[in-house]
Amino acid sequence: MLQPEQVIGARVSVEKLAPYLKQVDAAANGIFNAAKAVPPTGGFLVVAIRPGQQSKFWLDFTPPLPPAVANGLIAAAQGVKPPAVNGGTVLLAMKYGVAGGKVPAGPMPSPAEWATVAKAAGKPLEIGDLVDRIWK
Repeated sequence: MLQPEQVIGARVSVEKLAPYLKQVDAAANGIFNAAKAVPPTGGFLVVAIRPGQQSKFWLDFTPPLPPAVANGLIAAAQGVKPPAVNGGTVLLAMKYGVAGGKVPAGPMPSPAEWATVAKAAGKPLEIGDLVDRIWK
């Protein structure tokens, strides 16, 4: 989790979040299993859910996924209807090892877009604030 458990729990119930994450995981695995000639890689699918049942996704894989696989993964994840959340954005990261690649050992993803915005801010940002700056 990218946010404290109490923050996520106050914004969405486990009963609503768990089935959603299972559906996103199934969509992601469907893309990975169908992909041809993908080099071994590992990384994160970062999931953000906003009030109004809006979702956004970022990828942080090393080496990066081929563009067709990355675009398919984002499209498949966006095709899953997110649960309703209240009081702010909910952020989670799902770890994957693809084509024999290793699942990341680190707990925190750092998508390139995030690093650019964090650097431009000139000060440390809470992860929810960072995502809100990116997601307009």
